[in-house]
Parts: sequence; C-alpha cells; structure tokens
Amino acid sequence: MKETVKWLKGCAILLSAASILVTIPACNGDPKNAPEETKASEEELSKKINEPTELTVFSLESPDAWNQKYGEYLKKKLPQYKITHISQTETSRLEHLLSSGTMIDLYMANARSVKQQYIPTNLALDMSNLVKSHQIDLNAFEPEGINQMTSVEGAGGLYGLPLSNYTMVMYYNKDIFDKLGVPYPVDGMTWDETYALAQKLTVNNGEKQYLGFWISPKHYLRTNQLSLALVDPKTEKASVSTDEWNRLFDTMFKKFSDITAFRERAITAWPSHDAFNVSQELAMYVMQSSWLMAAQESLSKMNFDMVAMPTFKDKPKVGVQASYTYMGITSMSQKKNQAMEVIRQLTSEEYQMEMSKLGIMTSLKSQAVQKAYATNTPYKDKKLNMNAAFYNTFAPTAPITQYDEFVVEDGLEKTQLRDIVKGLIDLNSGLRKAEEIANQKIATSK
Repeated sequence: MKETVKWLKGCAILLSAASILVTIPACNGDPKNAPEETKASEEELSKKINEPTELTVFSLESPDAWNQKYGEYLKKKLPQYKITHISQTETSRLEHLLSSGTMIDLYMANARSVKQQYIPTNLALDMSNLVKSHQIDLNAFEPEGINQMTSVEGAGGLYGLPLSNYTMVMYYNKDIFDKLGVPYPVDGMTWDETYALAQKLTVNNGEKQYLGFWISPKHYLRTNQLSLALVDPKTEKASVSTDEWNRLFDTMFKKFSDITAFRERAITAWPSHDAFNVSQELAMYVMQSSWLMAAQESLSKMNFDMVAMPTFKDKPKVGVQASYTYMGITSMSQKKNQAMEVIRQLTSEEYQMEMSKLGIMTSLKSQAVQKAYATNTPYKDKKLNMNAAFYNTFAPTAPITQYDEFVVEDGLEKTQLRDIVKGLIDLNSGLRKAEEIANQKIATSK
C-alpha cells in the first residue's frame, strides 16, 4: 500500500481553493501492486466477492445520508463486507486523504468532478473490463448516464456507473397564485409564457411584495439547456461571450430582472431558495428535482406543486443536461472485484426501486422504477405532479473541462451575473468581464 500511496502522491498537487488537482507529467500507469483483477474465472470471481473484506468509500455524502441511502442497504445485501465511508469535509478533502496515505477503494462524484480531480491524479479507473466480467448490462441505464461519463465531451472513459440523477423542475406556490387569481403553470410551458406569468405575479398586495420567478443560477449554468460549453476545450479559455450565451442569459436572467420590483429586490437582497420556502414571497422557482427531498421539512408545510422546467420555443421538451452521481473504483484499490460488487448492488433494479420510492431519481431506464418516484415520502398524500421530473428529455452533454468552475463561480455567479441582474453592467460587457475573470483564474492555476 505504501508504494501505491507514494505513486499517487507523486501524481498530484493541490491547485486552488476550488480543490482542482493537476497531474505531474512524470506519472505513468498504475502501481505494480494494484493489479486490475479483471481476468478471473466465474468461479474465482464468485469466491472473491463472497469473501469477507474491507472497503473504503469517499464521497460528499454526510455520514447520516450515506447510511440512509447506501450503508444500510449494503449491510443487508453484503453482510460479509465492512464498508467504511469517509465524508468530504474541509479537513478531509481528496488531497488530504492522498497525502495521509489513506486507501480509497470507491468514490462518488459527478462527471465534472471525475474530470477535474480523479483523472488528473490517475485515481480514475476505466471499469470496462470489470463491467464485462461482472455481467452488468449497460443497456439497462439511461443512455445519457453512460454517455456523460464515456464521451469525449464528458469524462472520456467508463470511470463509474450512474447511481442516481437529477434534473431541474419549476416549483410553484399555489397560495400565491390563488391570492392573485393567476392560473397555475403547466408542463410544457415556454420561457416566454413563464415570463408573462412572472409579470402577473410580481405584485405588492399591500401585505407583501411578491416576486414572480427566479432560478438557481449555479445549478442551471452547469447544466444549461442549450448545451453551451463554459470553457473551450481546445483553447482552455472561457467561452461565454457568444451569441448563444447572450441569448441564454437574456432569456433566463436579464429579462426577468428587468421587472422593476425584482431588480429592486436583487439590489437590496439577492434572492435564493429561502424566498420560496421560507419567506414565501417567490411564486415560481426553478431548482433541482432533488431539492424536493433535501428541503422536505419546509416544503411539506407549503401548499405547492411543480411542473416541468420551461423550455426554449425552438427546443420543445428539452430540459437541462443530466446530472448523474457516479460510483467509481480507484486505480489504487486492491479489491476491485469486491468494489465492483458494491456498484452492482447499488445499480440493481431492487435498490433503484427502493431509492426511487424515497424520491431519488433513478439512473435506470426501467419505467416501473421511474413510476415509483417519490411514492413513499411525506408528500405521498399531496398528489404532486411527480411526472414533472421526467417530462422533458435531457439536453446533450456540453464539453466538460477541469476549469469550468472558474467560470461558474468566479466569473459569473459571484460577480458578473449579479451585476447584470442589478443593472450595474450591460449584458455583453458582463459576459466579456466574466471571461476575463475566469481566464485569469485558469492561467494562474496552470
């Protein structure tokens, strides 16, 4: 194991506060004592996966969330395995684990994180041979779940299998609509129709200033409906001052912020999801479908429902890009077949059905699993429009680079997006400035 850790530590350096890691060119191949373990016979394979073993998983999940969503199930299905889960914190990030010599067998991440962190450190393992030897049918998954990981635009290899997914939906407060006498939104609306609704709902009724619409910027920018790249993968330069990005920003942000009451609110207090589920001044809010469960304590007390996220008129029923969470096996693991068995269990229809009922969007094509979505949650008697999560198709995956977050966080969300919405800078100038900021960060990181 010491040789493995020494090899890995020589392959990565901490780059920035964003925790993006880069490779040192001298790194080549896996360490000698971390064999692929992919050529075992069926008999040998069966023996290996049934032997008692210890595995370590690293993820963003909290200890409680890990146990509820994965740990308890794995204890039932694989009682011979002792699985230790490490949650990422400020003091236990990937670089900390590598420098301390911690063995990691499995990790959970989205495709962007795989490309930003696990590939540059040579931790990502292409699992194609393992998938074949464990007879996992890739056709059982939603095609985009595999494509987002394996395509050139995505991570570029089968570095993980998708455990879950989320899309974005539009939540709406029925009480606000009822008070103002405005018809509820419906599945299949365009952005123009949503804007017309937002104008009617941005009203001060003497008791409260209601706002018609807002969206979670970061989640949308990463998975935008037009499949626009944040960074040009060839030049490694930010690429958001284009006609199409201008169109997207005008539709999603500037047009709504031009409503006077909304702009005034943005200047005094930047809107967030609290405006929807806490102060209840926001009538419509586009947010992750997974927020339904993350914010269930507050949402379950509201009179709300949801519809499919609105779409561009020329791209009907095209939602955001998929946002899969993958589980991958590290190249340093010496128990790859046992780790593969963990993934096989968590991608099984049995497990996926359980999680779908609890409101976790499946990665499988199974119609039965999809129809079971959120049927065993605090919302089960509210008769919510759960089909909203599956109404749109996913937009194609845009090219992913290790520098994308410099554009999303530094160039746009923290600075220029806010200035554009507040009317402090015009749209074209704001997008050009966002590129400048992001490109400075990219240059510094190299």
